Amino acid sequence: MKILFRVLLAVYAFCLAVFSAFAMYVVIVPQAFVDISESIIHVISTDNATALRVAVFVTALLFFALSIMFLLSGVRSGKDKKAVSKHTNIGEIRISLNSIENIAINACKRSNGIKESKTLVKKADDGVDIEVRVVVMPDISIPVISEEVQGCVKKSVEDASGITVRNVRVIVDSIYSGVTYKPRVE
Repeated sequence: MKILFRVLLAVYAFCLAVFSAFAMYVVIVPQAFVDISESIIHVISTDNATALRVAVFVTALLFFALSIMFLLSGVRSGKDKKAVSKHTNIGEIRISLNSIENIAINACKRSNGIKESKTLVKKADDGVDIEVRVVVMPDISIPVISEEVQGCVKKSVEDASGITVRNVRVIVDSIYSGVTYKPRVE
């Protein structure tokens, strides 16, 4: 949908630029407006120009609909993308995705064998998807620690927030070597 929206916006902007150039030309050469408008009225007012009138009407209707669509897309709030809503019998609870990320990071820290972790939480229709990137300690079984992290993150997030975790994806970025390289300066 985003690509289609961008293509429509580009076409709309191009047509608006052409119309603006035409308007500037008419301001510079006022007689051009009179000549062009008389020609358009003559062509549209003939009896066999029904198809042309329909085409002009459909084009104008399309541009009107695009204008309304772009206007409403600018007004639409982006707040909903940054938080997950949970409805209770008393009201609504909104939990930011950043809070859920922090819960997931703290859950990773409790797992033995994880040196570093980063998380990314994406809002889904019926909960959240969590991606965890970890650096594991050497001599740790990667499948075992990955399953442990998945279970720990899912349980911690669901217990702390009440939000359903659909998927926990663990990506092992590296294995910690404990060696830091410092460049020699001579």
